[in-house]
Amino acid sequence: MPKISENEMQQNKARIVRTLLAHPHGLTANELMDLLGYDVLRTLNKHLEELRAEHRIYKEATLHFAFPLKEPRRFQPSPEEAVILYLAARLFVKHNHTQIKLADLTLIKMAEIVAEDMYLGKHILQAAHELANRPEAREYQAIFETMIRAYIHQRRVHITYEPYQGNSFETDFEPYLLEPSAIGFTTYAIGYSEIVDDLRTYKIERIRDIEMLNDEEFDVPADFPGLEILRNAWSIFFGDETVEVVMRFHPEVVRRVKETRWHPSQALQEDTEKPGYLLMQIEVSDTTDLKPWIRGWGAHCEVLKPDDLRQQLMGEARRLAELYGWYTTRNREIDEDDPLGLNDTFSDYFGK
Repeated sequence: MPKISENEMQQNKARIVRTLLAHPHGLTANELMDLLGYDVLRTLNKHLEELRAEHRIYKEATLHFAFPLKEPRRFQPSPEEAVILYLAARLFVKHNHTQIKLADLTLIKMAEIVAEDMYLGKHILQAAHELANRPEAREYQAIFETMIRAYIHQRRVHITYEPYQGNSFETDFEPYLLEPSAIGFTTYAIGYSEIVDDLRTYKIERIRDIEMLNDEEFDVPADFPGLEILRNAWSIFFGDETVEVVMRFHPEVVRRVKETRWHPSQALQEDTEKPGYLLMQIEVSDTTDLKPWIRGWGAHCEVLKPDDLRQQLMGEARRLAELYGWYTTRNREIDEDDPLGLNDTFSDYFGK
């Protein structure tokens, strides 16, 4: 088992204390293992022994208890405010597929803050334990925490990045903004990348190595718009120029579409050509992260504009039909450079 850093050890011990405070009737070592995601009982027992020596916890028979904390509470949310924190916490837990002990500790502290509302505090604590029992990924956890510290303290980082397509590369990077995305359940860093001398968006899960350059501070440019940079994005792909997308929704899903405001630019209107259908018009800077959302509606959503997006989805529909054996290829010459027909359009198979 790799040796953990002093910072991580202190986080682990803080998680133990906070968890015991949330369980005033005490917990056994095995119960702590299950709640906090420890793999080795010996490691947990070592932390428990150190905490007892520090007079932060005590033991009676097989149960461990925490002494009350003396630190002041700076924020005591109202019940309504606590619900907002809970919803944000649930979203964070849902879109992180690995352990992040810093986040786990934060959620335990949140549960303690709202302990007066035991019903809500219990749910936040459950969210913390859910995150703690996700698969451990030490490399990602270290990268995630380093990026957070660089963002907070405005320090450059040197990263090795592995894009989805293409070769990996190294660059110095200044994180101006961190943004979670429901597409792919991930977190992105937006900022200045030296290799292109421009703003770039990097998915944190694709960073293979990171080093914070402590002696290289940066100032966020006065003209950086902050969250406003995403005003034209469907989720994360930003830009000043936009493309008009028009979609037609089947009557079976019209009510569901109307229940949510999916994008600030959206305009809805009844389809005069097909009664009962609904048209949605939006203006987005890029359709890359829009396509998964469109696919999610299946045959209940038809793209009318732009034509290139329509043709892409037609090609996907054809490949799905072929995959499930719905039809066989006809009247098509095999292209050696594209034997699977990934660049074909709908008309290549069904005619215009």
